[in-house]
Amino acid sequence: MTKLTEPQKVTRIVRALKDNLDGDLFLRNTENKVGHFKVVRRGFGSEFGRPDAVVWIEIETHVLGVLVTLKVPILVEAEDAGISAAKEDFQLFFERDRLEIPMVVISKEGAIKRETKDEAIAQVNVSIHQIGLDRIE
Repeated sequence: MTKLTEPQKVTRIVRALKDNLDGDLFLRNTENKVGHFKVVRRGFGSEFGRPDAVVWIEIETHVLGVLVTLKVPILVEAEDAGISAAKEDFQLFFERDRLEIPMVVISKEGAIKRETKDEAIAQVNVSIHQIGLDRIE
């Protein structure tokens, strides 16, 4: 079997992700769309992605009458050396990308409804799963 180049591996992985995950997200047994999956390839040609691909999961729902959006990533990295070599990729991702975590604040009666965005420093546990490239169709 011919050894694949790094860009060829990433192309194969992104194609499999898009074939299986790209699209809308629905509540089970209903036609109510609550969000979507979006596969994004990072880096092309000689430019490497950090990580190689991201599956963004965006969910919209009403919480106490407020429409909130949750946006979280699944990071995907092609790394022959395995888990230990992928650590730098997820660290760089969290240095430059932002998660969107909703918060609803209940204040006193009669308070004016308002919205804002702010930043916070968070600790993130990354649950890493390793599989062989031969498992990607």
